[in-house]
Amino acid sequence: MPLLWVSLAFLIGIALNGFWRAPLEMWLAFTLLSAIGVWAIPGRFTTLKPSDKRIIIVSLAALLLGAFRYQLTIQKLTPSDVAWYNDRKYEVLVTGWIVEPPDYRDTYTNLRLRVKQLDTGKDVFKVGGLLLVRVPVNDVYRYGDILRVRGKLETPPVDEDFSYRDYLARQGILSYMPQAEATLLPGRGGNSISAAIYAVKERSLENVYRLFPDPEASLLAGIILGVDSGLPAPLQQAFKDTGTAHIIAISGFNISIIAGIFILLFSRILGPRRGAIAAVLGIIFYTLLVGASAAVVRAAVMGTFSIFAMQVGRRQQGLNTLAFVAALMALWNPLFIWDAGFQLSFFATLGLILYGEPFQRAAERFIMRFTSPERAGNIAQPISGFVLLTFAAQITTIPIMAYQFKQISLVSFIANPFILPAQPAVMILAGIAIFISLIAFPLGQLAAWISWPLAAYTIRMVELFDSLPLGVIYLQDFSLAFVFIFYAALLAVTFSGSRLKDIFLSLRERFRYLSAITILAVLFIGALLIWRAVIAGPDGKLHVTYLNAGSADAVLIETPEGRHILVNGGPSASSLSDALGRRLSPLDRSLDWLIIASTDENQLSSLPRVLDRYPPRNVLWSGNRQASFSSRSVDKWLADHSIPVTQAREGQTLDLGKGATLKVLSVSPRGATLLIEWNGFRALFPIGENFDTLDQLEYGNAVGPVAVLSLAQSGYAPLTPVDWIDNLNPQLILLGVAAGDKNGLPDQETLDALAERSLLRTDRNGWIDVSTDGRKMWVEMERK
Repeated sequence: MPLLWVSLAFLIGIALNGFWRAPLEMWLAFTLLSAIGVWAIPGRFTTLKPSDKRIIIVSLAALLLGAFRYQLTIQKLTPSDVAWYNDRKYEVLVTGWIVEPPDYRDTYTNLRLRVKQLDTGKDVFKVGGLLLVRVPVNDVYRYGDILRVRGKLETPPVDEDFSYRDYLARQGILSYMPQAEATLLPGRGGNSISAAIYAVKERSLENVYRLFPDPEASLLAGIILGVDSGLPAPLQQAFKDTGTAHIIAISGFNISIIAGIFILLFSRILGPRRGAIAAVLGIIFYTLLVGASAAVVRAAVMGTFSIFAMQVGRRQQGLNTLAFVAALMALWNPLFIWDAGFQLSFFATLGLILYGEPFQRAAERFIMRFTSPERAGNIAQPISGFVLLTFAAQITTIPIMAYQFKQISLVSFIANPFILPAQPAVMILAGIAIFISLIAFPLGQLAAWISWPLAAYTIRMVELFDSLPLGVIYLQDFSLAFVFIFYAALLAVTFSGSRLKDIFLSLRERFRYLSAITILAVLFIGALLIWRAVIAGPDGKLHVTYLNAGSADAVLIETPEGRHILVNGGPSASSLSDALGRRLSPLDRSLDWLIIASTDENQLSSLPRVLDRYPPRNVLWSGNRQASFSSRSVDKWLADHSIPVTQAREGQTLDLGKGATLKVLSVSPRGATLLIEWNGFRALFPIGENFDTLDQLEYGNAVGPVAVLSLAQSGYAPLTPVDWIDNLNPQLILLGVAAGDKNGLPDQETLDALAERSLLRTDRNGWIDVSTDGRKMWVEMERK
């Protein structure tokens, strides 16, 4: 297997020079001496044939080339590189164009610029290189936009757990501007083909959030389009802890699994060779759809060659192909071999080559002990293909997961068999829905209703398995030596004794009972749709849900008749979108009313990106519309979409149905104080409260006792005096605050005043749902 050894030697040369940066002369001397020593060994002292010696010498030469190739990546900065100006004490003006679609996050947006010019204030230089820029959230950017950004250039940071510097360096980025002011300039950069691809991706992403509710929309955005930033942090962590994060991130592991599934599906329908071609075309289309970024292309190349390896059917040729492709990719960029995505891609594909087919044969042989061969094949095939392919990839990626991410998911071996079988249908059905929506949106919506239950099933199963105790082992430090020992032992067991593929049997026809499976799938999807519609429908109660919005207020009101009113939104678009998606019907995701009760930035910064997904029919506005960037953005969005806006005034009342009302008690420049009433139930939300409000409401005397009270400004003591609490005398107090609030809220003085009262906090209890029939009150919370 000369190609295998030469390719591995090249990779080892890169790795050794990365760990031990010896001069090139030393590598040359080592290679020459070793080659001479191998060739000069007398025949009586060795069993090596001349052909074997030639392979060893060629491998040594490849080792030297690998070390030399790594040396070429060590960049020496000059004044013509943007990184030359890192870590200066002054701000600079940098001009460049956006090379990839913006990465929108909850509180900021990441932009990657191809730099053309730098202005220090004294001189203007023509410079090159890539720059990562972090700009404020809610501005809209596109591929090819030419920007001028102002800020300080820094070297990307490094901490104990993660090196952002090395991560960006592998992508050719050596400079970072963590706080920047951006100005859009006339003109365009980039090329028309990439612009067209990214335009289709951008429109597809918009349609995803119009077709599906959250969190399913954000999940599908990650699965199909590679945009995984929309999922809230707790759900992302749940995917990581259950070992299913490869579903939402376009990684080598993900592409390898997809490649294995595609080859199984298409080969059964079209035959082995045509099926392999169809699978490759499927991966190419998938790569283009998600934007064809460098990381995705790298994973797709690995996935494509894993298809070739499985099609060849011989382990030796599969290993040769895998090693050769890895060497070619490392030749293009030697830093790839330190990238977690590359490592997962390589070892996941290795697992498929070594164990994929043998495991499937073993499953069928085991089932044959209890039933006839024909029935055993029919039972094993629908299950083993997805489950065992994943298990094969997991075996060879466990050490990488442990080393790179400092954790091992024990529950992943149980979670993946339940979750992965639904993923081909999720990808295909949702992909079809998105594609149709680009042509005829109403037809795409019909297709989305068919695919939504499977995405919902995926999330619910992830959350279920994440709730199991002891599902994850967290590691402090994981020795690299253990990684080598694991792989050495695994490969020794694999290649010793009889070959694994002689132990197992091949798969039989997969779709023998396709009609029965189709009927069951239709019934399953129908049941999930009905279940979702039922739980989202009205139950005759008034629900007031205090959402977990950090140190802000976000309140979702469901009236007894099933209408929905959102008060503010908080700072996190992903958290708000996830919360609304779980509570609104997938068939109607509009809001009856949006109430702006405070115009502070952190109260509204989530709304500009969420309103497209959950548009309001009416808006009640209080406070200064120009008070913050986000309030101006929301005001502009409402004007652009011709949404009727009513200016809030004292005494104004909204009819919630069946006698329930929402009343505006006071209006200030900061916002409004709201009172919800239904028979004996009263809930007060002083979201826009200021000191004048306290005087106006006579420190609560003008309001009277309430059942529920939210604390203004996350428990800021001057706005929560003892007289205010005593006069209102609430049965339940709600506090919206982020864990480890940067301003130290809530104030200790406030907590002391509430020591003898019932207090629920979003940082400890998550969302809090208060429901009432006007006489009794029920309280449910995310965490007790």
